[in-house]
Amino acid sequence: MVAGQRGFSLRVPDSWFAFDVRRATRTGDLARLVDARTAAEPRLRPYRSALLKMLREVADRAERRGAVYCAAAPADDPGGGTVATLLVFESAGADDPADSTVAAIAGALTARAPAQPGGPWRTVETVRIPAGEAVRIRAVEPARLDGGTAVDTVTMQTLIPVPATDHEEWQVGVLNVVLTSPHVGLADPLLDLFEAISDTLQWSSSNPPG
Repeated sequence: MVAGQRGFSLRVPDSWFAFDVRRATRTGDLARLVDARTAAEPRLRPYRSALLKMLREVADRAERRGAVYCAAAPADDPGGGTVATLLVFESAGADDPADSTVAAIAGALTARAPAQPGGPWRTVETVRIPAGEAVRIRAVEPARLDGGTAVDTVTMQTLIPVPATDHEEWQVGVLNVVLTSPHVGLADPLLDLFEAISDTLQWSSSNPPG
């Protein structure tokens, strides 16, 4: 995966399906991905059509939202949709590079304490992950997808400035790793999982092959 001229990688659990959005919506990558998984796990063969439909829907939503990379965790019942999704977005950043620093990003965000037990909440903090210093948002709050009805969603965002390569004078954008799930009753273990996935973000110094 590439952010500007800087490549990046993320690791997700083996049970997840991960793909490049730009390729998945234009090629047979999703079918090949499902075929490889069902070949490795014969119990999934009866669910090939359901898995492929689920991934195409996820890929279409990811493309409409402008994501560059996506991963989805299928439900235990492979015909039951997704448990969680990961989307990676890249923005160009502010015109003034000083406004795209970790401190500036964190300062522009607002935390939210629950007004009542079980109410929506959001925290904002700076963290250090292997890829560098980043802003992390944890939340359980209503989210609206594709213009539909807002539903309570467990969310973790990790925003990190894209570092410059040897050919650039300063960082060239901001990467946003977004993990979400509608299963708010599992918020604590989901946020632990989301953190573990987000913390695998690594940079490479140049565009990866292909």
